Amino acid sequence: MSLTCLIIDDEPFARKLLLDFCSRVPNLEVKGDFSNGVEALQYLNTQAVDFIFLDIKMPGITGIEMLNSLRNAPKVVFTTAFSEYAIDGFELDAVDYLLKPFDFPRFLKSVNKVQTALQPKPIDLPQATESDFLFVKDGRELVKLKLNQILYVKGQKDYVMFMLSDKKVMSLMNMKNLEEELKGKQFVRIHQSFIINAQHIESISNDRVKIGEEFLPISQSYKLRFRSFIEQLQ
Repeated sequence: MSLTCLIIDDEPFARKLLLDFCSRVPNLEVKGDFSNGVEALQYLNTQAVDFIFLDIKMPGITGIEMLNSLRNAPKVVFTTAFSEYAIDGFELDAVDYLLKPFDFPRFLKSVNKVQTALQPKPIDLPQATESDFLFVKDGRELVKLKLNQILYVKGQKDYVMFMLSDKKVMSLMNMKNLEEELKGKQFVRIHQSFIINAQHIESISNDRVKIGEEFLPISQSYKLRFRSFIEQLQ
């Protein structure tokens, strides 16, 4: 399993040590190292990584403050010389807590914990059959849509547009409720504005999915969830 990470620590020696330890682990790629939380925040708001090594006590903003500022935080391994911060770390659902100084075996134990935490959880993915359907309101009438004929759904403010191979149906509803209604039917959300039917995926690249003749974006906030979903189908 390949992993990507960031190192965030204000101490140069600590960053150097973590970089050295990371270089010894196959399939572990360090995407960057930062001496403060502000620069790391700027990176994480535009780029996704699997997990971060995060010091807690740093100038400017602390590691905990930085983590609380992220909308979709990656997995975190806290690194600090102060054991009294351990409780705070685990309250934030940290994967592990490395108390400085630590050696390579202890570091490797943390990486293994991250790998375990990132393993996809088994989920039930029954395929939508010919008999599965959904009634949606289109204007003044209820329209019956067969789930296996829905290619994808596009959210448009308070409306959603059901895209079928031969027609489009617009209905007044929100994406969150629809996502729950389609759960377990091989539909997956890939973006704030898109829910797709996995049965109709033709190809997947790093940041988009091809459904029919359309290329739909995969947003950073849904990328890990989508990857986990696809791994369950393989």
